[in-house]
Parts: sequence; C-alpha cells; structure tokens
Amino acid sequence: MKRNDAKKTPRATRIHEKPPPTRFGLDGLSIHSLSIDQSGSLEVEFDLPQEQTTDLWYTYRRGNRVFDVYADDEMRAACERLFQIVRDRTTRPDSERAKVHCDRCDGSPCCRKYNVLTTGFDLERLATGLSISVAKMLHTYATPAVDWSGDYQHQLAADEDENGDEKCVFLKRDATGLWRCSVYEHRPEICRNFDMRTCDDFVPIEEIGVIR
Repeated sequence: MKRNDAKKTPRATRIHEKPPPTRFGLDGLSIHSLSIDQSGSLEVEFDLPQEQTTDLWYTYRRGNRVFDVYADDEMRAACERLFQIVRDRTTRPDSERAKVHCDRCDGSPCCRKYNVLTTGFDLERLATGLSISVAKMLHTYATPAVDWSGDYQHQLAADEDENGDEKCVFLKRDATGLWRCSVYEHRPEICRNFDMRTCDDFVPIEEIGVIR
C-alpha cells in the first residue's frame, strides 16, 4: 500500500465553541447587597451580566435602585418581618462577647451616629430624673421618631457640638473634657442595651486597668 493511500484520521474539532454574543435581560440579575437605614430608604445594589468574554468568564454591569419602604406596603411588611428576625438573633446572649466599659470611650460615637429611640417608660424615667413633667420632656428634649419598624413614637432630640457635628442633646463634656452622657443613670433602654450588644468600639472590661 502506498503511503498516500493510508486511511487518514480526521482532525479533532473544538468541543467548546464560543457562543454567539448574547444580550442579557433582567433574568440574569443577581443581588450584590441590600441596605436599609432608619428613614426607610432601602438601597439595592445588583450585578447584571453584560458580556461573556470567554467560555467561563463574564463581565458585569453594576447598578442600584433605592426604594422608600414607607411607600410600599408589601415591602414594609417584609422589612418589618426581617427586622423582627434580626432583632431576635442579636438580642440572644453571646458567650464570645466581652462586656463593654464606656469609661474608656473618647468620642461617644453611639450618642452621635444613631437615633436614640425612646419608649413611654423611658420618657417618664428621664422626666423624673430631670425633675420635669413628661409634657416638658417631650416638648424640650424629644422629637417624632424616625423609625420604619413602628416600635417607637419619639426619639431624643439632637443638637451640635462646637465643631457643628450632630449629637444627642444629653451628650455633654464632663469635668475632664470627655464627652459623657449627662443623664446616664436615667438613660433610655435602647442605650442600656447598646453597649453590650451593638458597640464595635469597646474595651473588654478585663483590659481596663486604671480608669481615666
């Protein structure tokens, strides 16, 4: 048999041919992050596949939408349910968390970054501690609550420090010049719970040593 008469083996073909370009619709949307603030502003950041550059790699287009929870009954109900679940988890005892000691805090960020929401009992306790009526407490030191969960009607009022930064009206400088709660013994329940469950800038009580 002549060499050029031998049976030829067919050339291997590519198994993974690059697919034709595809325009992706919203079916390909994936949620990157969700965030909601106390005013009920829900921001959704999402990734949307834009182009397949290889068989295994996509580029993405990043987008975002902002929704008003107050304006959507279904969304508000869903967020309230999620809030209840999250609150249940965060208020359970945490054996890994060291107790906080506020005496080592310089800037009192918890009295600046958050709305100090109050219950009726909180307002009565504060009024008693300040030797004023509840009506005067509401008029002078409280404002309507910014609370989409619907749990609170009032929050403590805010004013500004010498740098123009917003703070709780009861956050004052003490004799040493440090920012401290001027109604600490009568502070609202949300403040009492904050230190051990929410504070991220704390000193474990066993590391304190000498208090300034």
